[in-house]
Amino acid sequence: MILLATYALVAIAFSWPLVPSISTTIPGVEGDAASYVWALGWAKAALNLGVNPFHTDYIFYPLGSATQLLWAVSLIGFASLPLQFVFGLITAHNLMYLAATVLTGYGTFLLAEQVLAQSPSRLQTLGLPKPTPAPLPPFATFVLMDYMTRGPGAAAYARAKLGKRLGWLPPFVAGLVFSFAPLRLGYGLSFLNLFNTEFIPFYALFLIRAVHRNSLRDAILAGLFLGLNAYLDFQIAAFLVVFTLLYALLSYLLPSTRSDALTRLFAHAKVVGLVAAVSLAVAAPMLWIVASDFAIEGGDYIQVYKIDYSAARSYDLTAFFVPNARSSLYANSPIKVAGVNAGTSSEDGSAQSPDKQMFIGYTVLALAAWASWRDWRGARVWVTCAILFALFSLGPYLHILGQETAVPLPYLALHDIPILNHIRIPMRYGIMVMLPLALLVAIALDGLIRSTNPGIRILGFLMPLFILSEYAVFPYPLQSLSVPRIYEDIARVPGDFTILEIPSFNWRAAAAEEVYQAVHEKRILRAYTNRVAPGPAEYATFRSIPITVRSMRALEGVEEGGLSAEEEAADKAVRDRVLAFYDLRYVVVHRQYLEPDRVQEIDRYLRDVLNARQIYDDGETIGYQLTYAENDSAPLSIDLRQDVGQMYAGRGWAFEYPPANWEGKFDFVWARGAESEIYFPVDQVRDRQFVLHAYAVSPQRVVVRLNGHQVGEIELTPEWADYTLALPAGALKPKMNVIQLEYRAGQEHTIGVTDLQIR
Repeated sequence: MILLATYALVAIAFSWPLVPSISTTIPGVEGDAASYVWALGWAKAALNLGVNPFHTDYIFYPLGSATQLLWAVSLIGFASLPLQFVFGLITAHNLMYLAATVLTGYGTFLLAEQVLAQSPSRLQTLGLPKPTPAPLPPFATFVLMDYMTRGPGAAAYARAKLGKRLGWLPPFVAGLVFSFAPLRLGYGLSFLNLFNTEFIPFYALFLIRAVHRNSLRDAILAGLFLGLNAYLDFQIAAFLVVFTLLYALLSYLLPSTRSDALTRLFAHAKVVGLVAAVSLAVAAPMLWIVASDFAIEGGDYIQVYKIDYSAARSYDLTAFFVPNARSSLYANSPIKVAGVNAGTSSEDGSAQSPDKQMFIGYTVLALAAWASWRDWRGARVWVTCAILFALFSLGPYLHILGQETAVPLPYLALHDIPILNHIRIPMRYGIMVMLPLALLVAIALDGLIRSTNPGIRILGFLMPLFILSEYAVFPYPLQSLSVPRIYEDIARVPGDFTILEIPSFNWRAAAAEEVYQAVHEKRILRAYTNRVAPGPAEYATFRSIPITVRSMRALEGVEEGGLSAEEEAADKAVRDRVLAFYDLRYVVVHRQYLEPDRVQEIDRYLRDVLNARQIYDDGETIGYQLTYAENDSAPLSIDLRQDVGQMYAGRGWAFEYPPANWEGKFDFVWARGAESEIYFPVDQVRDRQFVLHAYAVSPQRVVVRLNGHQVGEIELTPEWADYTLALPAGALKPKMNVIQLEYRAGQEHTIGVTDLQIR
């Protein structure tokens, strides 16, 4: 408990002043940080709403989308539920944030103890015989002592206990190095998934024990922690796979005993195979979630980026040695390298990027070098791992002092390996550089504090202060995140409806605005979820849909020129139709993300065009209420050639490829892909008819589904015609429904549609 409390105190100090404002701020800078708060809050909201937490139409309504940020931190999100119910979302997020650091430190402490315990040079220095391998409890506080009491080395342990006990300082400092490394603290400002490193040292601990003792029990535990990383971050899971292969290979090539090579090969293969099998079994539910999304959206949007993209996001060689831009100790350092810890221009803040905080620290570098010199046999595996991961983080080509050279690096090979080639930012391999360095620090300090020279021992005990002073960022950047009262008011309004957040097309604003969904639990039209599939992205961002897309882009300044009088008149004409389709009840405008003249123009548009009524204004946030006339009894006519018609068209339409006046005969819209969607709302569930006016380049059968239920087939011909199908009440749902037109797989620009009716 003392150990955990000490790590907790350091975590509080290094995140100061987070604790005094724990319910109103989060660690972070404007950008991604708030979106992870939404991910945690959405886990609770989805539970309350009884909807799928990993793919939902509560974002990007009505199409819906994967909640990828919850994929990344699902374990943290669901583990935080009790804290959310007791303390609220913001406090729960911050408590989980602090817990990640404490557990990272504790896990590294245990790992460092294990590394020191099996060090041949250390056992020789202590005068202890090499003990016979014996099982260890998973969370032993003093691994060496427990190891010795369970084997023939018990007598030797008794001698060690009298005067040469295992020191607590070296493994403790190893925990400080890994958990408070500048890169990890930098990730804490933007990427909660990469900040949650707590399972990395536990995995390494059990892997090492499994390899060195041929222990199936430890291999199973290692597989458990590797599989759990799939619920924190796929990138970290991939890093650990690489680490597994490196460690198993190095342990085989650099054995600590002269056992038979074939025997060792079989033992290592058995351990790695068991780790892989267990981890896949543990990760299987998350892999199924990903596969389910790919079945809806197609997996091509999780793409492999070009090598030039990765080259621009690689470390400069000097990044490991030049103090980073956020350092408190080196804030006035004369050492500045453009693109590393200094911007290339006065307006360039790229040096503040979380990925660019790779400074190792001179104290850590010195200790790692000394450990390598003093105890090469015990340090060689960790030196090799640190160097290899550092090489991976340098990307495909070497950069020195901000200049790219033509020197190729090992990342080029990784870029050709499936799955690993999806890690598009080589810099992120840097987090795995710090773990072996932390263990080298433990090896070095173990020698210092057991020195017979009092001065050297005192120096050893001062090392934690030197390390932490180099790593400190005071004050730690915090981001205010309080909930405007308008969202609490909306949460009390019964019913299932939609809120329009403005601005919609500023991704930083979207990341902050989506947090409020965890409070009001209503639908929103856009969100920031990391990678968005092409269908929802195209629908919510690039369509010419009046009011919600085209008009907002103009009003927010995404497109120059603003809205013309003709466009505003067109918006007025379809106002009730658009508001009814989305069931838009409220608009919330956030002044802090908009220029004052934009706020005034948006306010005028909402009042004059949408007849919105202002109901809230706290100086930063303005709330409006919307009303509209409903007419569900009239037939719904949808002309896909009109801007408002694009509102009903979901995935699978080629609006970016308009065949205007094709062959001088028709204006129509091409269907695209293997399936096209039409969305339409109803208030009354009753039998209806679907009429489609379409043609096909060649005869083609089309399967028609309503909300996933097949309701018929139609045979398209090269002649334009109306095709009618019944939509039975049993397949309809209150509110939003979707018709899916399934074509021949892979067809492109062979089916044209003009309009359709629901009557």
